[in-house]
Amino acid sequence: MILRSLALTAFLAGQAWAGLMPAPMSDPLAAPRTAFEAGRYQEVVDRLTPEAMQRLGNKDLARAYLLLGRAYERIGRLDLALGAYQVSTKVFPKDINLLSELGLLLHHAGLEEQAQPVFEKVLAIHPNNSQAHLGLAEIDAALGLLRDSAAHYEKALAVLSSQSALWRDYADVLYRRRSYDAAETAARKALSLSDDADSLIELAFIQRGQSRLADALKTLDGALAKAPARREVALLRSCWLLEADRFEEALPAAQAALAQDPEEALALWIRARVALRRGKTREAAADLEAAAKQSRRSPFAAAAARALLRELRSARP
Repeated sequence: MILRSLALTAFLAGQAWAGLMPAPMSDPLAAPRTAFEAGRYQEVVDRLTPEAMQRLGNKDLARAYLLLGRAYERIGRLDLALGAYQVSTKVFPKDINLLSELGLLLHHAGLEEQAQPVFEKVLAIHPNNSQAHLGLAEIDAALGLLRDSAAHYEKALAVLSSQSALWRDYADVLYRRRSYDAAETAARKALSLSDDADSLIELAFIQRGQSRLADALKTLDGALAKAPARREVALLRSCWLLEADRFEEALPAAQAALAQDPEEALALWIRARVALRRGKTREAAADLEAAAKQSRRSPFAAAAARALLRELRSARP
């Protein structure tokens, strides 16, 4: 009886103590987070009103801004997403997640002059941030700062090494720097992760840069086998066949392109080159004149057509 009384007293004391303990804190962002994960982005926006945000503590407020900005992005309101990130990074100027989202949004919107200092600020806080390095790599590549771009790609790939597209983009920067051996290594790494047409095309350009035109053509054949509907790749192959002095093999792709679009300037230029090889100067001139009219749509092919026309006319007796 005494032992039972002691046990009962201990139980009641434990219950009383439990009643004095604070209840576990619930997550105030559980509902909007669940809605976001379920793809109900408008619900996230509806829940995270200014009034609701005012009731949050700093840590939860930063998370709320991140959810809100991402939800705005998902529903296509990039202007409101940008506003959310800009306001939040003023309130939380060292929050890596918010700064990264702001930098990425500005970058994807083509606002590189605004995006660059944001990424640099991220790296000042976190020097190994892969997203910031990637953003700066892409910006520097677009600006032609290839050495800096390559360095940033290397930092990004230290973390994002499983992403084939990043290896391909890195390979392209190395190709543009004429670091062909390193570029080929990067392109083959991309292919080991994803044997896709774009990576094969990148490898083909690198092989051509190494004066390995026969290998480049074989690689383009592989790309076309994976993406036979890509007319621009077929025409690229035809251009390279002209370089290889294989004129008759270059013609079918040009003819096929012109059957779909009679004003395809590059196809007209290729057909003109074949006609000239056959000695059909009049036919070639007609195709070149048609191609030269496509300056707005195909400026490079139109310029090449005009240049070849000038050569033809200057060669007349």
